[in-house]
Amino acid sequence: MAITDYSSQSLANVITKNQGYVSNLVEDKYLTHLDLNGFCTVDNTLQGVAGDIRTIDVYGAVGEAVDVAEGAGNDTSISTTLTPQRYQIKCAQAWFQYSDEALMRDPFAVNTGLGHLGVAMFNKVNTDIMAQMATVSGADHTLSAATPNFDVFVDAVAKLHIDDAAGEDAMAAQGRVLPTVWALLSKADIASARKALKDSLQYVEAYARTGYVGTVAGVNLYYQQNATAGTIYVGTNKAVTVFNKTGVDVERAARSGGVDGTANKRLNDVFARKYYIAALTDINQIVKVTITGA
Repeated sequence: MAITDYSSQSLANVITKNQGYVSNLVEDKYLTHLDLNGFCTVDNTLQGVAGDIRTIDVYGAVGEAVDVAEGAGNDTSISTTLTPQRYQIKCAQAWFQYSDEALMRDPFAVNTGLGHLGVAMFNKVNTDIMAQMATVSGADHTLSAATPNFDVFVDAVAKLHIDDAAGEDAMAAQGRVLPTVWALLSKADIASARKALKDSLQYVEAYARTGYVGTVAGVNLYYQQNATAGTIYVGTNKAVTVFNKTGVDVERAARSGGVDGTANKRLNDVFARKYYIAALTDINQIVKVTITGA
């Protein structure tokens, strides 16, 4: 049986040789859990460092078509709004520390800790995305109902602004966009929706992924771990944008000397970090539904 040398020098070599593997493990875990492509728009052009301010222009449009008599015209025109929003670049960082003895005792435990770096950052970024959704307000973007029944999802979709593609009529636009409309529900609201919808809730395999529980009125329902009970978000991936500077960076810190240093205590520090901004960039693409439970 081969004997593995777990001296400090050998440990450093093991970490160095596998640095690329560790980084890939964290990045893959982050993407798998958050599934950014399904619920957000991802923009990888972010520049700057943590604390820098980025101004993001949020656009909207108001106005209606009206009936006009012969010789008469519109009293008001459609107008657009531009609201500059200031966001601060964040650095999500997770820290894992383990001892030489822990690695010698159970290498799989160390691998589990390294893997959890990605899970911890997913939780942080995911919470920020949900926080942006929570800022939705105004009569045009909210509604309330006693239960999450069929009518609720129909009314929510009606509030979304579905853009037409060039040469596309409204019906064609709905056929294109509706398959991408999602609803994020808490565990409690999923149970209420199943009871209220009954046979109206259909399972469409083509839209299935982690958390998918069914489709109703063209809306794909998903269970969201950190969603607030009594609040449902219905929208498209255009509502929130995640601006990324880089992927997940992984760093193994050098050991410090001295009696109180990590070298003396045989401790190893691994950091994972990601620079990003989560921003609500199109409020017309999301509706907040409040379930009153009355």
